[in-house]
Amino acid sequence: MKNQPLVSICIPNYNYAQYLPQCLDSILNQTYDNIEVYFRDNHSTDNSLEIAQSYQPKFAEKGIYYNVAYNKRNYGSDKNTNLVLNDIEGEYTYVLASDDAIEPTFIERCIDVFERFPNVATVMTHRKEIDENGNIHELPPFYNTSCVIDSESQAAVYMMAGIGIPGQRMTRTAKMRPIFRYKRVFNVAGDWYENFLACMCGDVAYIKDALCLYRVHTGNETNESELRLLGSFEHYQLINSFVEISKNFGMTKPAARYEEAVHKLGDMCLRYALKMYKCNRADIAHRYLLLAPVYKPDILQDIRYQKLMSIQDAKSEDELEKMIIEYSAEYNLERTRSYDPPEGYIPL
Repeated sequence: MKNQPLVSICIPNYNYAQYLPQCLDSILNQTYDNIEVYFRDNHSTDNSLEIAQSYQPKFAEKGIYYNVAYNKRNYGSDKNTNLVLNDIEGEYTYVLASDDAIEPTFIERCIDVFERFPNVATVMTHRKEIDENGNIHELPPFYNTSCVIDSESQAAVYMMAGIGIPGQRMTRTAKMRPIFRYKRVFNVAGDWYENFLACMCGDVAYIKDALCLYRVHTGNETNESELRLLGSFEHYQLINSFVEISKNFGMTKPAARYEEAVHKLGDMCLRYALKMYKCNRADIAHRYLLLAPVYKPDILQDIRYQKLMSIQDAKSEDELEKMIIEYSAEYNLERTRSYDPPEGYIPL
């Protein structure tokens, strides 16, 4: 076991007691042995801490270092995550949300890629989504093949899409140092920003198999942010930040996709608007429809946009529901396919 590189697994937590056993069990069930686990509770009001402490004997039995820490007050999600990262010693770093889980081979397969490709700074896997009741939703992988992508090409892809949440991503610890000075806090888009920063440090590998289980909650922070249009505004800030940061690292491909990225925000407004209609928030849907042409002026001629605008003219709730159903059947605004990796990729 000691001949294997050490992997530091960090688990920030706040009030996820009901999901914590599945998260911790998924770590205990890993096929890779040389790991250390740091759990930090952000002053939860449920019994998260007691559950975390009850796992001490289970980790000790497997010879795994397991540290449980507790904040005397709630420091916020970002600071709690930074605190849990302070004491790690692993050659590789992995942050797993306490309501998520991983498949048994997650760490083993990520490490295999890292060890075969020294220039890889990040390994990302595909994910499945799991709801509060344990129902699993399958998604198409982002790329249609497992591969290694050069850092600049992947940075250009991040101009268009965030691709993954932290639980899908493991990093080579030492390679992350050049990006520390670029760290900043976002309300919604922090995961996307972190993914982009990581690819400033080296190549990115993508495993198309769904090795991560991502918990989707109703009424979570993302949904609240959508009501306030924060996601759209932060994404605009993101792509402008990406252009400046990538220039500092000598890259040109991200800036070349700037206009395309801005226009895509207009299309995303349609997705948000439809979701707001479905949530009986026609007022918020209308705001997204007014915002869409700011990002993409020619969207006014797009039939998808025009039909969404017409939904607000529904004379009754029954008519509104019928129009939403018909629109959803005619236009699928969600991603339904996988993409080819950028040119020059190396298949895994």
